[in-house]
Amino acid sequence: MYRKTSAMTWSLIGFSLFISSLIGYVAYTYHSTRTAIMTQIDEQLLRAAKSAQLILEGDYHNRLNNMSALEYQQKSAQLTALAQAIGVEYVYAMIYRPPHVVFTASSYTTEDIKNNKLTQFLDKYPEATNINKAAFQSTEPVFETSEDQWGHFKTIFVPYISSNGTTYITGADMTINQVDTMLQKSVARATLTATFFFFIAVMVAAFYITLYRRSMSTDPRTGFANRVALERDLSKQQDQHICLAIISIDELEDIIGFYGTQVGDRVIQKVMEYFKPITQPHTVYRLATSKLIIMSHVKEGEAYLSRIIADFPKSTPILTKPHLYVQLHAGIASGNKSLLLENAAIACRQAKQTQQLICLFNLDSQDARLKQKNHLAIANILQDAFANNRVATYFTPRVDPNTQQVVQHGCTARIITEQGAILKTDSFNEVVRQSRLQSQLTRNILSQCIDRFRKTGAAWSIKLSYQDATDPQLLDFIDQELKRYPQPRLITFELDEKDVLEHFNAMAVCINVLKSKGVKVLINAVSSGLLTVSRVMKLNIDMILLDENNITHIADDEQVFDFIKHIAKLCHDKHIMLLVAGVESQAQYNKLSSADVDLVEGRYIASDAPHLCTKLRQLHNQAHA
Repeated sequence: MYRKTSAMTWSLIGFSLFISSLIGYVAYTYHSTRTAIMTQIDEQLLRAAKSAQLILEGDYHNRLNNMSALEYQQKSAQLTALAQAIGVEYVYAMIYRPPHVVFTASSYTTEDIKNNKLTQFLDKYPEATNINKAAFQSTEPVFETSEDQWGHFKTIFVPYISSNGTTYITGADMTINQVDTMLQKSVARATLTATFFFFIAVMVAAFYITLYRRSMSTDPRTGFANRVALERDLSKQQDQHICLAIISIDELEDIIGFYGTQVGDRVIQKVMEYFKPITQPHTVYRLATSKLIIMSHVKEGEAYLSRIIADFPKSTPILTKPHLYVQLHAGIASGNKSLLLENAAIACRQAKQTQQLICLFNLDSQDARLKQKNHLAIANILQDAFANNRVATYFTPRVDPNTQQVVQHGCTARIITEQGAILKTDSFNEVVRQSRLQSQLTRNILSQCIDRFRKTGAAWSIKLSYQDATDPQLLDFIDQELKRYPQPRLITFELDEKDVLEHFNAMAVCINVLKSKGVKVLINAVSSGLLTVSRVMKLNIDMILLDENNITHIADDEQVFDFIKHIAKLCHDKHIMLLVAGVESQAQYNKLSSADVDLVEGRYIASDAPHLCTKLRQLHNQAHA
C-alpha cells in the first residue's frame, strides 16, 4: 500500500509539473509571439498610412475647396485597393476644422457598399477622440485603440503638412478581431509545439531515468555497489541492529597519484573481491575513493567483522603487475541503522589517527561525535554572527610596571550569540581555522579597531595568523585600512611563535612587508627557551610576548626570575620590548618590575573587557572587584 501511494503521489507531482511547465511555456510563447505580432501589425498599419500619403501626394489637400466628386471617388477607389493589398480594414485622410475632424479621403469595404455606409468628402467624424485630435499636433505617428460606428479598431495616425500649410493626417485601421485571430493562431501553434516537445522530453526523460536508475547504484569503475545502493539497502533492512564496517585502504591515494586511477581501481576491486564471498549474503559497497563497506547481522557481528578484517593477507601483494601491498584501517559500529554510517566513519577516523588496525565505536567515539556536533553548532553561530554584526572586540590593558600606566591595548574577538551569550576566543578558534574564517574575522576586528582608535593617540595590537599574513587579499585590505589611519606606528600586529618557527623564511618576508607599512610586529606566546628567543630576535620585530607559563613560579623561584631578567636584557640589547602575560598576583607584578620587563598583562591588572582601561588605579579596582 505504501509503495502504491508513493508511486501515485510521485505520478501526480510529475503530472502537475508537466502541466505547469506546459502552461508556462505556452504563456511565454504567447507573450513573445504577441509582441512580435503587435510589432508586425504596427508596421503594417504604418506602411498603409504612409502609402496613403503617396496616393494623396501633390496638391490634393491644397485643392480641398475645389475638389470634384469624381476625383474624390477615384482616390477612394485607390485607397480601397491599397487597404485590400496591405490587409487592413480602412485607409483614409483627415483634416481638423475645430471643433470637428473631417474626412478628406477614405477607403470602403464591401459591407459599407452593401449597407450604403460610404464616407463622403468632408464628412464629419463625430467619434474623433482626444488622441485623434492631438495627432494633428504631433511630429510622430500616433497609435490608439478605439471603437466607433464602423467597429472596434487598432489605429495609426501619421501627420503631414501640405505645401500650402494645411495639416492633415493619414490613417489606417485594423479590426481587433483580426488581431485576436492572429493571436489565437499563435496560441494554438504554441500549444501544439509545447505539447509535442514536452511529450518528446517525457519520453527521453523516461528512457534516461531508466538507465540512470540502473547505473546510479553501481560504481562504474569497479562494478560493485556504491553508496546509493548502500543507503537504499539500509533503508530496506528489517533488522534495526546490524553491524557495519568502513575499511580504509591507506596507500590507495598514493598509488593513484603514482600509478594512476586505473591501477587504484584495480587495487580496491581486488580488496572488495576478497571480502565479497566472506560477507555473503551482504553486498560489498564502495563508499569513496579509498573506502569500502562490509556488513553483517550475525550474532556478535563486531567480533565477526573484526576477525575477517584482521585476517586480510596484508603480507601478500594485492597486485603483482605492478607489485603492490596495502594496509587497512577499519571502523566498526553496530546498533540503530540510522547511525551506522556516521558512527563507523568516526571509528575509522580514530583507527587511522591512532594507527590501529580496527577501532570499535564506543563512548570515546561518542565524545568525538559530540565534539563534531559542537563544532558544527559553533560554525553556524559564527556565520550568523558575521551576517548580523555580532562580532565584538574586547580589550586587554598592557601596563608599564615602572610608570604604572596603560601603554597598549591587546584586541581580541568575541562572538555574541543570538541569545546574548558571549563566546571567548578559545571556544571558536579551532572552528575558525578549520572553516577558513580567519580572514573574515580579522577583517571585522581590524575595521572595528581602526574606527575605535583612529581619532585617539592610543596604541593597540591585533593578532594575525599565518594564513592572514600570507593572504594577498587580506594584506591589500590592511593596506587600504592603514591609509585612513593617521598614526600606523601605534598599531602592532601579533604573530604566533609556532607559525613563525614552522614557516620561518615565509614569515620573515611577511614581517618585512608589515613593517614597510609603518606598523609594529610582535611575536606572541614565546615559550620555548633561550634558543627560540634568540632565533626570534633575529627577525625585524618590535616586541616579544612571553607566554604566561614562564612566570607561574617567578615569585618563589629565583631561577625563573633570573631567566626572565636575562630575556629582558637580551630584548633591550636588541631594542625589542618584552611583554609578559598571565600576571595574577602582586608578587608576580613586583618581580616582573624588578626584572625590568617593559609591559605586563593579566587578571591582576584587569580582565578582558569591551571597554578601555586607561589608569592603573582603575585597573586595580577592577582586578579586586
